[in-house]
Amino acid sequence: MAAKFTSESRRKLALVIGIGDYENVRKLKNPQNDAKALSSLLQRIRFTTADQQLDTTRSQLKHVLVDFEESVQSNDIVLFYFAGHGVQWEDQNYLLPKDFPDMDAADAKEKAEFLNKNAINVQDILNKLSDRKPYVIILLLDCSRQHFLRNIDLNKRALNANESRSVELTAMHKADSLIAFSCAPGALVDDRSEEQNSLFMKHLL
Repeated sequence: MAAKFTSESRRKLALVIGIGDYENVRKLKNPQNDAKALSSLLQRIRFTTADQQLDTTRSQLKHVLVDFEESVQSNDIVLFYFAGHGVQWEDQNYLLPKDFPDMDAADAKEKAEFLNKNAINVQDILNKLSDRKPYVIILLLDCSRQHFLRNIDLNKRALNANESRSVELTAMHKADSLIAFSCAPGALVDDRSEEQNSLFMKHLL
């Protein structure tokens, strides 16, 4: 007879990442506060949280992600949260680690390779978590989504937040997953307010 799982019996796992002290791109003041606040909330609702990852490099993030992905078991409830800078190249979303280089140094034709080498592809995270067959995957991405396209004219339009919606971008998807961005494609998160937490986190809490 197949085992029955209830919300109480399922494991709840979370990985929370906050990066604000960037070395080569604009620093952000809220991600660390947001990561700490969410970790505290998740612990109160009985999530098992990995150690908070604050201001981590790409190498460190890769190791943390592998450990987290390998810890996921069938029927787990899995939550992944990232606060920091994000970039969208055509239909792929990337999360930027602390040591992400200046992207302006990359030629337009080389940007995909540049991002794959120096950033973290969100779809890859989703795919690897999904392969573990959890009950549900929740991705909360509190980051800007400035995006770049191969077509130069479209790329110029994409940098203008008022026109970004006119550019077609393929949405990420996976069965039994919930993906929430803090802003629309092409938009930048406002990190200049006097609030201790981002608007996204303020409403999550």
